[in-house]
Amino acid sequence: MSAAMDSRKKSAIRSTRTDLLSTGVYAVGGAYEWVHSLGVGAPIPFSSLRISVDSVPGDLLVVGVGGDRHRSYSTPAGSTVFDLITAGELVNLRVAGREWGTALSSLHESASLIGDFPESTPRTVQRSEAWLGGTWEPAREVLGEGGLLEIRRWIQCILSGPDQVVVHGYPGMAHWVVTPDGAAGSLLTGEDLGRAHPSYDIAWVLGEMAELHAFHPVLRPALDEMRNGFLETCGAAPGPREIGPALAFRIAQHAYDWHHYAGAGEAQAKGLLRLAGSYLETTMEVR
Repeated sequence: MSAAMDSRKKSAIRSTRTDLLSTGVYAVGGAYEWVHSLGVGAPIPFSSLRISVDSVPGDLLVVGVGGDRHRSYSTPAGSTVFDLITAGELVNLRVAGREWGTALSSLHESASLIGDFPESTPRTVQRSEAWLGGTWEPAREVLGEGGLLEIRRWIQCILSGPDQVVVHGYPGMAHWVVTPDGAAGSLLTGEDLGRAHPSYDIAWVLGEMAELHAFHPVLRPALDEMRNGFLETCGAAPGPREIGPALAFRIAQHAYDWHHYAGAGEAQAKGLLRLAGSYLETTMEVR
C-alpha cells in the first residue's frame, strides 16, 4: 500500500475471505483501497508479469501495487457489480456494462508486457490444470473425457492462435469495481495477467453472467441489460463454434474453486458442472 494511503485515516467497509482470495476494502479520504491477498489454499502466487498501459482515461484500469501475495488498488469505485444488479434502484445497467467492456477492450488495445516473460500463460489457465487434465473426479464424471478435450482444444487455440494480447486473466466481478450508480468503474489488474486472444477475457465475463443467469432467475433482467452493454464495447465475443467451450471453461473453473476453496459440497459443484456441460452439448449464440 502506498505511503500516501498509509498517512491518511482508513476505515474498513468490506471484507470477504476464501481459501483462494481474501479481499478488504477501505475508505481512505475520498477514495477506496481494495486489498487482495492470497488465500491460505491458493495453489500459486499472483502473476509476476508487469505491464505498461498507454492512453487509458481516468481510473478505468488500475494496476495493483505489491508482491506475489498481496496487491492493493486505489480507486474512486467502492461497490461491486453484484451490488448494482441486486440494489433494486434506478441504475443504468446498460451503461454500467458498456464501461466494463470499455475497460477490458482498453486493456487489450493499450497494454504491453515489460521485460522478460518466459511464462506468459494467464494464471487462471495455470490453475485450471488441476481439473482440466481429468484428475478431479467430478469434472471427469460430469463433463466426460470428450467434454474436457473440447475445453482443452479451445484453451490451446486461445493461447497459440494469432492476435495475442495482454489479457487480464480474471476480469469478472471480483476485479471490476464500480461507483454506486455504475456510471464509472475500475478494472483491478495484475494478479492473473498473461497473453492470449482477447476472447479469453470476454468469455470469462460472459461465463460468469451465464452462471448467475441460470441460478438466479430474479436477476435475469438486470443481467441481460448489463450483458448487452458489455457486448457493445468489449470487442469480438467468441463465435457460435467457440462459445460453448468458452463458457464451459469459466463455469467449470468456478465449480472447482467453489468446491476446493469456498466450502461447496460435491453435489453443489456438480450442479455447476452440469451447467458447463449443457454449453458443450449444444452450439448456441450468447443469450
